[in-house]
Amino acid sequence: MNDLRTWESMNRKVIVSVHGYAGDAHQIRMLLPVYEHHGFPVYILSPYDSKIESMGPHSCLFAGKRAYIGQDSWTRQHMQMNILLDHDFDWILMNDSDSFCFTPPLPDYLFEDKNVLWANKVDDFRRPGETWTGAGGPVTWAQDYHAGHELVALQPPYFCSREALLKMVLADKGHPACPICPFIDWYMVVAADSAGVQHKRFHDCVSCETETDMGLRLVTDRVARGATFIHAVKRQHAFDTLCRAYWSTLK
Repeated sequence: MNDLRTWESMNRKVIVSVHGYAGDAHQIRMLLPVYEHHGFPVYILSPYDSKIESMGPHSCLFAGKRAYIGQDSWTRQHMQMNILLDHDFDWILMNDSDSFCFTPPLPDYLFEDKNVLWANKVDDFRRPGETWTGAGGPVTWAQDYHAGHELVALQPPYFCSREALLKMVLADKGHPACPICPFIDWYMVVAADSAGVQHKRFHDCVSCETETDMGLRLVTDRVARGATFIHAVKRQHAFDTLCRAYWSTLK
């Protein structure tokens, strides 16, 4: 902690939020060390109908309905972002229950612009008018698919200033869930764009499932090459494997 920039980063007014369901409680407990190691207050958010009522010393907050996709999930995300504004912070790191940041000090570049939403920004394979063949047969994406929005998904974690979060909350006049991609990853694109908030990709991140051996190998390789903002980790074996890869970068 003798690095001045590290000291400055740790003394900014930041909070960490973790969003999940009652069934995710074991997952959040597994990842608590990488939520707590930033040294900032941690808030656990869950829906009213699927509460996580206890998580060590951390405050548990409730808003919205349980829903993995669709309008209820978009509305819940807005409600949970809104209640976070009741708390005292200048910057916020928002995680789903399977995302986290490996480095205790948050990178200094995150604090340079208050009008940016940082995320695990990934390309969306869908292109308007193109035909794609999946398990259910050929699908042609509508020409107006997410017209006006960059064809990307914003996956967790998310990091932004209080000002940016407030702008996104105020700009939400009931955004209708996208029928083609009704995930929160797309809600965050619409929320940021509607608020005039830029969205950018973390400099050092990876977003990929770790449930399969292939996915875990991919994420492990990226961590060994310096990725620190991670999504998605749901199993102890995957977390342990990634921790070893991260520790190897510190030697």
